[in-house]
Amino acid sequence: MINRKNSVQPSSLSVVLSDECERRAKIFAALSDPTRLRMVELLNNCDEMSGREIANHLAISLALFCHHSKILLEAGLIQTRKEGQTKYNSLNREVLQACVTWFQ
Repeated sequence: MINRKNSVQPSSLSVVLSDECERRAKIFAALSDPTRLRMVELLNNCDEMSGREIANHLAISLALFCHHSKILLEAGLIQTRKEGQTKYNSLNREVLQACVTWFQ
């Protein structure tokens, strides 16, 4: 016989689990686009790159880079720092590692 009382989670725990599930969905949605996945792969091979460098390397416009980088930033996959008028992008390796860990 199943004890349903033990299988019910407190509402605060289910909210946390729901938030975590939504966070993972946002990360995987961000990685589902080939251009964004290429950006992550590119940043995985270096410490940081400017937006112009990434756009040139991927042969995309700076406007398209900005669109994709915003999605990666909102998902927490990249970080930016500003030096003068240039923004430098780096991979948030902890978030990427967490993505892999979720499947193990």
